[in-house]
Order: sequence, then C-alpha cells, then structure tokens
Amino acid sequence: LREGGNIGFEVRPSARRQGHATAILAAALPIAASLGIDLAHVDCDVDNTASRRVIEKNGGRIERKQGRNFYFLIPTSPSTR
Repeated sequence: LREGGNIGFEVRPSARRQGHATAILAAALPIAASLGIDLAHVDCDVDNTASRRVIEKNGGRIERKQGRNFYFLIPTSPSTR
C-alpha cells in the first residue's frame, strides 16, 4: 500500500498518443474488480504528465505525492468513478 500499484501499463513509443494507454487501463479496472480490488493503486513519476492524464481520465485521484511519485486511487467499479 505504500509503494507500487495494482495495475501497470506501458505503450511503445511509436504507438503513443493514440489512446491505447487509456484503453488498457480502462480494460484492466473490471479485472481488478473481479479480483476483489475496490480501489486500484496506480503510481507515476511527477514529470510523467501523459500517464497522469491517463490515470485521471479513468477516475484516478491523487492519494499522495511522495518523493518523485504521485500515488493514485482509482475506483474499479464504473458506478463509483
């Protein structure tokens, strides 16, 4: 709960800025819900604005900033996003 997260995503450079990361995270949230995870923990570097936007588009809210990372919580159920 203090470091890392439940879901990670990465998109190859030639496929970035096409909505893939947003779709990947959106597809992972119901899987996390089926595993009993109500709030998914996801983190990114404070300088990674692209990942931050992806997380926020999927309902992520900053839980805290620690060092060089933002730590987010994302409800896994669409009704709570």
